[in-house]
Amino acid sequence: MPVEKPPSIASNEFKSRKWDEITAGRDFSQSDIPTLALLCQWHAVVQRCIEDMDEAGGQVAYQNDMGDLKALPQLSTMKQASAEIRALNKQLGIDDQPQQQLAKQRETPLYVIKTNREKRSARATRAG
Repeated sequence: MPVEKPPSIASNEFKSRKWDEITAGRDFSQSDIPTLALLCQWHAVVQRCIEDMDEAGGQVAYQNDMGDLKALPQLSTMKQASAEIRALNKQLGIDDQPQQQLAKQRETPLYVIKTNREKRSARATRAG
């Protein structure tokens, strides 16, 4: 049974969509609602930082009144939000890692020799 979306999340289009995305196909309990709401809020913070930087033409630094070049504060905010999102995902049991691809067999000397022999054998079979 899906958990009920809090009014503070439902009233914000971005957070509401993020809630739906996060909860789709997952089972959460009522006690997870505050954590889920906080997760949606951190995602909204990241989105706002991205929008702010887009409005600045993709600028990531500025020059202050003293002539010093400084990083935009949105960068450190995004870094903090990203860490919070990872921690909340872990707390909620959400695996935010991309699907693992099949492990490529290590190319040990024995593997290389075996592969080369198989290739030679296949060529010899086709030639003969």
